[in-house]
Amino acid sequence: MNTQSSNIRKTFLDFFEKKGSQVVSSDSLVPTGDKSLLFTSAGMVQFKKHFLGQSNDKFTKATTSQKCFRTSDIDQVGVTNRHLTFFEMLGNFSFGDYFKREAIEWAWNFLTNVMALPKDKLYITIYKDDNEAGEIWKKIIPASKIIKMGEDTNFWNMGPTGPCGPCSEILIDLGPEMSCGKPDCGPQCNCNRYLEVWNLVFTQFDRQEDNSLKPLPRKNIDTGMGLERLVAVANGKKNVFETDLFVPIMQASSELLKVSLNDNLSKLRMIADHSRAVTFLISDGILPSNEGRGYVLRRILRRALRQGVVFGMNEPFLYKLVDTVHSIMKPAYPELSQRLDNIKSMVKVEEEKFLETLNTGSEILNSLIADYQNKKVKVINGSDVFKLYDTYGFPQELTKEIVQEKGLNIDERGFLDEKKKAQDKSRSAWAGSGEKDITFYSILHKEFGDTNFKGYTQDSLQSKVLAIIKGDRKVDSISKGETAEIILDNTPFYAESGGQVADMGTLSNNDNLQITVSEVLKPIGSLFVHKVTVDNGTFKTGDILTATINTSKRNQIARHHTATHLLQKALRAVLGTHVAQAGSLVSEDALRFDFSHFKALTRDELLLVENTVNSSIRKNLPVSTEEISMDEARQRGATALFGEKYGDIVRAVSVGDDSEIYSMELCGGTHVKRTGDIGTFKIISETSIGSGVRRIEAVAGISADKYFNELEQQFDNIAGKLKISKKSVVPSVEKLLEDLKQQESEISSLKSKLISSEIEEYIKTTKVINDIKVVSFHIKGIDVKSLRDMADKIREKMPSSIAIITTETDDKISFVVSVTADLVKNGYSAGKIAKTFASKIDGSGGGKADFAQGGSKNITKTLEIIKNTEELTQILK
Repeated sequence: MNTQSSNIRKTFLDFFEKKGSQVVSSDSLVPTGDKSLLFTSAGMVQFKKHFLGQSNDKFTKATTSQKCFRTSDIDQVGVTNRHLTFFEMLGNFSFGDYFKREAIEWAWNFLTNVMALPKDKLYITIYKDDNEAGEIWKKIIPASKIIKMGEDTNFWNMGPTGPCGPCSEILIDLGPEMSCGKPDCGPQCNCNRYLEVWNLVFTQFDRQEDNSLKPLPRKNIDTGMGLERLVAVANGKKNVFETDLFVPIMQASSELLKVSLNDNLSKLRMIADHSRAVTFLISDGILPSNEGRGYVLRRILRRALRQGVVFGMNEPFLYKLVDTVHSIMKPAYPELSQRLDNIKSMVKVEEEKFLETLNTGSEILNSLIADYQNKKVKVINGSDVFKLYDTYGFPQELTKEIVQEKGLNIDERGFLDEKKKAQDKSRSAWAGSGEKDITFYSILHKEFGDTNFKGYTQDSLQSKVLAIIKGDRKVDSISKGETAEIILDNTPFYAESGGQVADMGTLSNNDNLQITVSEVLKPIGSLFVHKVTVDNGTFKTGDILTATINTSKRNQIARHHTATHLLQKALRAVLGTHVAQAGSLVSEDALRFDFSHFKALTRDELLLVENTVNSSIRKNLPVSTEEISMDEARQRGATALFGEKYGDIVRAVSVGDDSEIYSMELCGGTHVKRTGDIGTFKIISETSIGSGVRRIEAVAGISADKYFNELEQQFDNIAGKLKISKKSVVPSVEKLLEDLKQQESEISSLKSKLISSEIEEYIKTTKVINDIKVVSFHIKGIDVKSLRDMADKIREKMPSSIAIITTETDDKISFVVSVTADLVKNGYSAGKIAKTFASKIDGSGGGKADFAQGGSKNITKTLEIIKNTEELTQILK
């Protein structure tokens, strides 16, 4: 058969589809099925509710090729023949349907008959007490090839209690040349000879508090097989990196880095793996940051980039590998094509940022390493590691790798302690997923199903109360003054989702019952939960109520939501197609739109974006919605949200008519009928919210009217205070600013004269260090310009000298370093001195060879070092 990776992936899915399994698309790397996880790390993650019996899906058998990401073995990536961070897990699943016999027989059939793997090379492991699996396997393979293993390797647990069960692994013998060489090397050995290809998990028990195993009434199957491993063994390869999934990336890397492929295999393998991971993490909406998922992304991107630096590549190159990853993976993941420009832009921006960090941090780290080596100390303390991380953005993991290359290590515990002191955050925050609440809502969802949302076409309708919830229990009724959550059979209220806030409104009947709806959520599936307060009367489960939304609020939200679509279209037209949505908030008061872009927008660009949106509004284009297949949406160029998982049928919102569709986005929100209904659009602000991500805040419709009225009121107030007409405000303010500038100049001149009179006194304190005259002193309350003037005057009076001057204003330290021309020729650099001095005072600094400057917040250390000849001697080395 065709053993290309794309064909093997399809063959696997086709095989199990013919067995009656539902082919389910890969979930995002940001798990939708388990919010307690940072990343999707296995095929079963998206089916957690299916395994727990909490899903409303009709199918009982499924198969997937799931994108997965793990960092548990990151140090082994590129070193071994099998470890990866990003990989695809082929899986087949049964939710109370087939069990062990079918799972085992189908797995064997697929590997030996479909994939034609040699039967004599395959071995089986089973849990030592799983006689049932053993007997099934004995009918297929000689008993001598079935190895019984313990609970640590062949028994799966979801947690201390709950669903669990034995598992059976299928391994392939890669040959004696891959062996560790130990006399007892066999399938139970962890070396590279016996490669695990497929793991079959038989979830058949419920572990109790006393550790006893109670049979589950509904048994499940969960299997996982690494696509990369299967492709390797199907092609007779002993290493996953020798397949069509990696070789093109490694070849592209070697060409970009101008290094031999065969002589640098481990590093190029690591770069290939990390390039794949970076591409898919960004494609799924994760952005580089210093927290959570974004930090992990930043870590692996920088880890790969540093390997390029080791090869002498001091400019971005990983973003170029994204093209190669895309060409390999686009048949299975067509969404990559739409996001390609954005992914490349994000990677390049992050590379550029880190190369700057690397240059500064490497100098400081090399100095630190030299200090520790001179002191013959082998472990760099946590506070020094944290300073590199906090001040210079130098990752702790990278520091560890570099110092280990020099025979040192770091105090990781100390680093974590320092980090906790400075930033009282930790990854434990990711564990608070509200699982108990979700489980409770899952029970309600199973009982009542999805809520029938009719709010696209109806503002008011009759609804039946299906349930009233107080706390974590259902109640029969509530009365005036009480708050609760209620579930209706159908509703006009939009639930908060897709960045759009929920509708508000009322519930009522003919008996003076009045209820305020303040919030609507979708905790699971399309179950709408309405948060209500009873203003008057009493109601109970089963009552028929009139549900009415606040149409004024809804209409204003709709203006902002459609304006957001027009804004994204305008940004892509003005800035380029790399622009993609990275988040949004659509409310009654304003809209917020986060998007990928690598620099601040100029005033002209902002004005052009704003005018483009308003032009679309004035054209009064029709806005329409339709439900179409995901394939058709892609063909028609619909814009999708990064990281969002869509079904086979999607809702598309189009702006324009049949002759020309101006904009098409996949969106479940509420919108105006025509763009003219928006009124006016105004950008309020444009800021950075992270590396390569910008944010625009804007207003439209009634909110824009309010904004303009407030601006005019402020303008009137300024004119009133200046006692001039509104037309004269701008020239009057310009005159005031000019007068102020003149006064500041006069003050600066007076300060300069005062300083000149003090220079002679400071020169008298000159120190001689290594035969060089050094003037160093601290002066309070002057600005950086005055510091520069002082340094220039010292240079004039002392033609061969180094000056280090510090000042303190507003509890902050500023400093300058000056080096005369003759000493620059002798190898001294103000920039290097400034960086070293800054590192001693917990600050930052840099500049040119003859002049540099910097700052710090550590006043105490600054005052100590500026007067300490021994410290200054170290700084000037």
